[in-house]
Amino acid sequence: MSGPAHQTEAHLLAKVPHTGDLVVLTGFSPGDGLFTALLRVSRNPKPDTLPAPDLFDRVAFTLQHGRNSPGDGPWFVKEHRLLLRHAAIGRDYATLTAASKLSRIVTLNPVPQDSRAAVDALLARAFAALTRPGTRPELVYFKSLYCLGRDEGLPLKQEWLPALNAGDRKLVALALNQPAESAVVPVAELDRLTLSLERYLATAHDLIGD
Repeated sequence: MSGPAHQTEAHLLAKVPHTGDLVVLTGFSPGDGLFTALLRVSRNPKPDTLPAPDLFDRVAFTLQHGRNSPGDGPWFVKEHRLLLRHAAIGRDYATLTAASKLSRIVTLNPVPQDSRAAVDALLARAFAALTRPGTRPELVYFKSLYCLGRDEGLPLKQEWLPALNAGDRKLVALALNQPAESAVVPVAELDRLTLSLERYLATAHDLIGD
């Protein structure tokens, strides 16, 4: 590898096999926003080899461009260091689904530079909540989706909420103000409100989801 090294701390949102022993990592950091980097994974790792980063990890990366590649060429991972692992997310299907849906929304939709810190903080809160025992993953996802739209300046209070009936507006307020473990809003009602919010964001503001 050549060229100056670039250091960043990021949430790992996607991990896809590339060619040979290379894996494409997609990360999000407040400084860089969304980025991809190629990681070489040894097929016969030595005992002291660091394990590859896993989905939803918070990782410190040292990145470099490949030898003879232009300055805007692909990044390669020179070094990585695990900062925080959310292993509990992968042990439950509903929790994994909520984390994956939130990650996919961030990877598919441009995040303005002045919103990166807020999105990074939102990911940190959501992933931490999803690791706690008793957390309702569907509630974490709904609250995260609402906050993502609100923090992007989308007129949820001016357009989406007024279009709901009074009972649904009350349920939304309850959901947003309850802890992630709360059972106040029934699952069926929350699923219905989440679908309504997803449709609004996709139709009115072209937000790409699954």
